[in-house]
Amino acid sequence: MRMDRIIVAAFVVLVSTAIVGFSTGNTGASFTGTTTNPNQSWNTQNVTPPASFTSATSAIAGRIDLVWTATTSPAGSHTLTYLVLRGPVGGPYVQVGTTAGLTYSDTPGADGTYEYVIQTKIAQGAGFFTSGNSAVKSNKSDRTAPVMSATCNGGSCAGWFNGSVTFVVSGNDGAGVGMGTATTNVDAGGAITSAAPRTVTVSGESATHSVVYSGADAVGNASGNTSQTVKIDLTTPTTAGAFTVNLGQQNGEADLTWTAGTDALSGVAGYLIRRATATTCPAATAANYPTNLTVGAVTAYTWTGLTSGTSYCFYIQTKDNAGNLSAASALAGPIVPQ
Repeated sequence: MRMDRIIVAAFVVLVSTAIVGFSTGNTGASFTGTTTNPNQSWNTQNVTPPASFTSATSAIAGRIDLVWTATTSPAGSHTLTYLVLRGPVGGPYVQVGTTAGLTYSDTPGADGTYEYVIQTKIAQGAGFFTSGNSAVKSNKSDRTAPVMSATCNGGSCAGWFNGSVTFVVSGNDGAGVGMGTATTNVDAGGAITSAAPRTVTVSGESATHSVVYSGADAVGNASGNTSQTVKIDLTTPTTAGAFTVNLGQQNGEADLTWTAGTDALSGVAGYLIRRATATTCPAATAANYPTNLTVGAVTAYTWTGLTSGTSYCFYIQTKDNAGNLSAASALAGPIVPQ
């Protein structure tokens, strides 16, 4: 009778400490602690990782915010927590934190791309069970501000423009989290921020339009301010005067002379000379004078390569540094080169 009681007592102890379900070769959970079943062929709980694992938009530079759904707690009274593991792309992963909640914020020591997995942990007697890894989530730690740049009408902002300018601010965040916003302040009229890239219009004649611009990436890393001058000249220059044509010293040449035009804002860049083949000079229009060339800010030019015995007519327009053209000069010609 005494031996029967001993056998029954031992059986009760084994059942109360170990057996709830049976799992052979279970790789989804592990056990750490004291157990009467060292081989772990009998598992007391089946622990699963979070089924959904995402990341929230981090609000602080360098920080990575993680979010996941709750794991269904096994039957019984257990303390349930989550282990946060971090590693390089492809692993291996090491634990960087633990929490009883469903979110965790991690700030790695250096910028870069990191992968995270979550494990569920429940207390079990004197030890605990942990699940396998959740799905992998890749995130970036970013403390580096973007590099901002600007274009005017799709190109450089240097030089002069002869109309309203489309000013576009964009940024390059390199290997970071990506662009967030861009800010512009046109002629000290007040800073305005919107999603990058940002487009504003600069208009009105002035040599001193100023656009101060900056930007920030998606986690708030902000660039410094950059100031860009935009110069607009809407006024045509004055027409060259005393425009004349004479036979050149060589066959096929015509010597053209004039007095300089002027431009008060952007300055004279040069002259556009137009030529027609005609015995009677037609009206001064581009269509009537289809052949043209541009010369610098000079007051004389020799046109070579003309056909001997052919009659030519000319007129000239002053061109400023913004590309504005003056009205046509008086006509010169016709002239018939030798």
